[in-house]
Amino acid sequence: MLKIYGLDFSPWVNRVRFTANYIELDYDYIKVDLLSGEGQTDDYKRIHPAGKVPAIDDNGFVLFESGAICRYLASKENSPLYPANLKDRAVVDQWTDYTVTHIAMAMQKVLFNRVIYKFMDKEQDTRSLQEGQEFLQRFLPVIETQLGKTPYVTGANITLADMVLLAWLDPAEIAEFNLSTYQHINHWRNQLKQQAFYTQCYRSYEDLFKESA
Repeated sequence: MLKIYGLDFSPWVNRVRFTANYIELDYDYIKVDLLSGEGQTDDYKRIHPAGKVPAIDDNGFVLFESGAICRYLASKENSPLYPANLKDRAVVDQWTDYTVTHIAMAMQKVLFNRVIYKFMDKEQDTRSLQEGQEFLQRFLPVIETQLGKTPYVTGANITLADMVLLAWLDPAEIAEFNLSTYQHINHWRNQLKQQAFYTQCYRSYEDLFKESA
């Protein structure tokens, strides 16, 4: 059976879980406690040499990096999440790369410097926090405009681009980043959060965090 190694709060992991759930794959979800050093064991480093998450073991085929995993799973199952048509696939890659480069990296800065640093005995980096907020304010409007034209990020159908964006907007509330002005993003997000692929992971990222705090 497919094994997914992860950490509940990781949007990189949740991107993979959303994808696997949407495709309706059976899998074992194996939690890796990175804070306790579980990722640095010899056994786990045979799965992910950097000791990070996510990673998968698909009946002996081991793969890490969330983007590669999502594309592999969708391609293996011939899922429309990653369409076979070259141009359609390129558009999915375009918006996925946009999210990873401009949204994920910025949200990661905000999330770390509002929340995560407290659990890692680190100092808050106010400059990094400001940069993250400025990047989100600059690059989210592009997605807001796109979702004003189409129901999903790439067009009429849900794709891997939606999975990664959804995963990286999940921490917005606990990171205290206000999304209320993004009407189309909020409509898109609320619709997806009601679907089974999402609720099979948790009711909401915010609830998950509160329950574990």
